Amino acid sequence: MVTETIFFDGGAHYGDLLANLLLGFTLLWLPLTLAAVFRAFYLRYRFTNLRVTVISGLTGQDRSDFSYNVIKDVQVVPRFIGEWGDVIITLKDGTKVDLRSVPKFRDIAKYCLSMAEKPVVLKESGAKGF
Repeated sequence: MVTETIFFDGGAHYGDLLANLLLGFTLLWLPLTLAAVFRAFYLRYRFTNLRVTVISGLTGQDRSDFSYNVIKDVQVVPRFIGEWGDVIITLKDGTKVDLRSVPKFRDIAKYCLSMAEKPVVLKESGAKGF
């Protein structure tokens, strides 16, 4: 039996919440601020040697798990000044899993690629907003 070891277990980057709270004083930015608050308090990411887990919802009842052998591709999108970013995981069935405001996003994406036995070459688009 293989023991499961955790590579990363955490929520959205605190900078995402802070930046959106500061900009939330403008009425135009308010919906994005509410989304950042939700991510900060109700979203968790866990990457282990066996699977990727996304836990969300008020009580953590919404949970998605998938193993690395179903990963087809991993892309990253830096946010702010590259302090955090989004990780987009494409599964072999075409499903895209979008993980937002991930801390250490480049390391996590490289880990996913290595665990999926794919070449560890990140596809990174330019920084886009917060």
